[in-house]
Amino acid sequence: MSENIYEKWDVSTVINAVGYATRVGGSAPADDVLEAMRQAQHSFIEIDDLQKAAARCIAKHTGAESGIVTCGAGAALTLAAAACLAGNNPDIMEALPDITTSKKKNIIYPRPHQFDYDHPIRVSGAKVLFIDHDEPDALSKIENAINEQTAAIGYVWKRMNQKPSVREVADLAHRHDLPLILDAALSLPPTEHLQQFISDGADLVTISGGKHLGGPQASGLLFGKENLIRSAWVQMVDMDVRAATWSLRDWIEEGWISRPPRHGIGRSMKISKEASIGVLTALENYPKRDHAAELNRWKKRVNDLAAAMSDIKELDIKVLFPAPNGQPFPVLRVRRASGLAKVLLQLKQRRPKIIVAEDESDPEVVYLFPMQLRDAEIPMIVEGFKSCFYDGASF
Repeated sequence: MSENIYEKWDVSTVINAVGYATRVGGSAPADDVLEAMRQAQHSFIEIDDLQKAAARCIAKHTGAESGIVTCGAGAALTLAAAACLAGNNPDIMEALPDITTSKKKNIIYPRPHQFDYDHPIRVSGAKVLFIDHDEPDALSKIENAINEQTAAIGYVWKRMNQKPSVREVADLAHRHDLPLILDAALSLPPTEHLQQFISDGADLVTISGGKHLGGPQASGLLFGKENLIRSAWVQMVDMDVRAATWSLRDWIEEGWISRPPRHGIGRSMKISKEASIGVLTALENYPKRDHAAELNRWKKRVNDLAAAMSDIKELDIKVLFPAPNGQPFPVLRVRRASGLAKVLLQLKQRRPKIIVAEDESDPEVVYLFPMQLRDAEIPMIVEGFKSCFYDGASF
């Protein structure tokens, strides 16, 4: 049934050699995650109670003070930015993205390159000051950009051994009593990253739930300092409540917030109970998975592809390990001196479509990622590439 449901809607399935990319559907949760989601949909709960459970679970697995489930890493970034802008002030929460009355207006953020996602930060209403982290003097430029209106400093994780490091930017931020927001959406594996960024000093960390973690595609985690997590939390949930009966009224009683805010900027980013249970189940299962066996399967798929495609004389085939950004998984690099655009278009004409990862800086290169491939799809990929050159194709 799962293989044929798309035929009903005349939608071609995809052989996914891109990995966890959203544009091809992202994750394929394990059966126990799907079963947990199925069971979750048959009961009703207070979402705040579920987020309290999520906070405990996320804290246990990340080493953070607290955490919430979000409807993706992008939503988590917006909520993180909103938390840094508003703190525990319900008036500012209600005004965002209007920052007219906010003392804190600016977020210093890495200048966008081909894989950066700064739009979710800007959605919060923050004025974003871009600094190129690839410049050798990035740290000094970040520090020079700080002023009394700075609400936070941002960091986008892109590769292993990245400079400046998370710890360096976190130390800089903390010297100025500022939080560090870390976009770590695609940082797994290695599995250690689930806890490393908190120990490195990040105050708010976003992780995609629908990538290597194994949760549903439209899910994410935001974790870090409890006060900031609380702010993000109350800017996302349904706030048609009265203070006296609010499920989070203990936060009023202890003096953290004066009243419930009305709908916050995260109202359109609400997470379902089913997706929440799904990503929490995936998080609980994550340290129990056999990651070594998983890596061996990935290596075999990449090696099998390389061996079967090695006789396509028009292509330069190479197995890369680690991945180009240093992450500990293999990929197959395919290079063609005259470019690959027509090849990619022809692969997309097949049924099922074959989708690979393009190198946005080099039109001569594509990559095949093994994470979401099935063994039976390996010969289909090989046949697809060979048909581009040997079945009467003119390019």
